[in-house]
Amino acid sequence: MRVNIARHALDRVPLSIIFDDSTLLVNLNYFFMRDRNLVDGEARRWEDVPVVHPESFTREFAEWCLEHGVRGKYSVVPCPAALGRIDEGLPLFSRAQQESWLAMCREWIVPNFDITPEMMTHTVVVDPDTCVPLPEGIWEQYEWATLPVEDEERVFRYIARACEILVNVGLTPQGVTSPGGFGGRTLEFYARVAGQAVRAVTGNPIPYFFKRIESGLEVETPVWCVDREEGTATGEIIASTNDWTGSWTGYGEVNADRYIEADLQGGRLPALIDAGQPVVLCSHWQGFYGLHDEDRRGFNAFKDVVGRLCARDPRGEQTRWRTCSEITTYACAREMAHIETGDGIIVLDLPVRPLELTLEIEEVEVAGIVVDGRPLVRAGTRAGFQNGTFWCDGAVTLAAFDPQTAQVRVEVKTVDGAR
Repeated sequence: MRVNIARHALDRVPLSIIFDDSTLLVNLNYFFMRDRNLVDGEARRWEDVPVVHPESFTREFAEWCLEHGVRGKYSVVPCPAALGRIDEGLPLFSRAQQESWLAMCREWIVPNFDITPEMMTHTVVVDPDTCVPLPEGIWEQYEWATLPVEDEERVFRYIARACEILVNVGLTPQGVTSPGGFGGRTLEFYARVAGQAVRAVTGNPIPYFFKRIESGLEVETPVWCVDREEGTATGEIIASTNDWTGSWTGYGEVNADRYIEADLQGGRLPALIDAGQPVVLCSHWQGFYGLHDEDRRGFNAFKDVVGRLCARDPRGEQTRWRTCSEITTYACAREMAHIETGDGIIVLDLPVRPLELTLEIEEVEVAGIVVDGRPLVRAGTRAGFQNGTFWCDGAVTLAAFDPQTAQVRVEVKTVDGAR
């Protein structure tokens, strides 16, 4: 009997969407483009973009995602464009407006989306204690693409403070997001310190970070800084698409066909699904909203993408929407698990216990499976293979369950009566 943990939970390709640059009400990139133009002399169209992304639009989006099962990651920049801390109040809005948006986010965004800071400001580096921009005028995504590895405590405090601000408003982060190039040239250092910072603030043993995009057909979910004894690690979510929903400016390319064409075969997403690779879309909140409240080109294009994905896999046999933390937690569990087999028994040692842990069992003809004394139900179809069931798919049997303890005993009964 040969046993492995399937790459994906329920043996279904995960679908997820990442939203970058989002925050409380303000369109921070109005200020990013305005202020960065003064630094590098570029001519970004900051006057053309809105200053505010209204709560009504965010609520409409969140309700639609809940209705259609869309899951992913949603950034909340804690000190957007250095205008102020969202736990202390932004000067552009009344306290009532801000409290209303935060309540909406907790009620409607959080159920289907991880929350992460996108570091402190998404613009200039600030003093983490005062949130005042540093006099040297360095930027998070430019100068801090190379983090100051000689001053680890400084970087730790910076990331930790970003997480603390979100905790203060009831939005506990599951990880962190890089604004642009942040940390990209010191990735190993960044993975370690980011994991430590999130863990120190939230107690989460397996946080994650988002920095990279993969354009090929091999999309990894790396696991950094593994400590099996402590049960800790840092996951990394890697996006597998570019942004074709308006991009970070709000006026970039919008094209649903780049994701999946109307024939359901062409485009980036079918190629990833057929290759068994994670489908992690990278989008920006500015593009979803567009240039005004009647625009919404990015959001409308995404609705087409979701509809086409559903038409391509109407019974949900190939794909499943996931939050980014669900993807990285599963990857951490798979990386850290230890498996022993013998005489029809599988013993799992799981420092991390993911939901819907899925085993691949080969070289035996399976009649039944019992997990810690609880029998799994035999699924009659591929679509019926869900948590708490097993499915015999040719030479491979798949079994899915939620581990209740770190030590799991699985009994495999075969058709010849042996275990």
